[in-house]
Amino acid sequence: MAFIDTYFKEVEQRFAVMKQEREPLERAARLLFEAEKEHHTIYTFGSGHSHMIGQDIYARAGGYAKVYPINEIEMTLATHPTKSTTLERTASYADVLDAIYTIEAGDVLLVTSNSGRNPLVIEYTMRAREKGARIIVITSLSHSKTIASRHESGLRLFELADVILDNHAPYGDATTPIDDATSMGPVSTLTGCFLAQCVMGRFVELLKEHGMEAPVFASSNMDGADERNRELFDKYVIKTVK
Repeated sequence: MAFIDTYFKEVEQRFAVMKQEREPLERAARLLFEAEKEHHTIYTFGSGHSHMIGQDIYARAGGYAKVYPINEIEMTLATHPTKSTTLERTASYADVLDAIYTIEAGDVLLVTSNSGRNPLVIEYTMRAREKGARIIVITSLSHSKTIASRHESGLRLFELADVILDNHAPYGDATTPIDDATSMGPVSTLTGCFLAQCVMGRFVELLKEHGMEAPVFASSNMDGADERNRELFDKYVIKTVK
């Protein structure tokens, strides 16, 4: 039972300090709001386990309908456990993503990487910035600030951000020692998803405060939700998938 109690405390402590992110959360939500006012697009990006933060706000119950993940299956763990690790260390894979997705000036890219050190996420984010996109980063500052970049520029992801959201994960992510050789209990996905949901919720709140359209999915397992959701999928999701 020691692990459960200790891990619970680790998670609880990190959610307690999320109040420190209120100001950057507000700035991130307003970036999205300004983009939506000008009819720009909201993208998410991440590889490995970090892709799950973008997936958590995409096409789901309580999710804003106009979110578009840059997340090819090779960047996940769905087909091979180390393929995404290889790809995230391959800067040139950004060429493939550029051929598939069209990021333009004024769009917003929500990028997640716990370490923020790997070449692909840095390369693709740099290219998005050069195109005029605004960048929101979810990362662990305590990890990223203590390590070297693997990108030829020497930059880490947080150094490319318009807004930084610190997930407060420790160096190495796993929080709770089992013994001297083994630690478990990562927190970056828990806190990263929380931060992303906070941004999206505040963003939709801003849309409604200004009388703007705010399409949000309901759970498909609620009675009567399918018809409404189908309209949103047809309008914002299905027709945009390349």
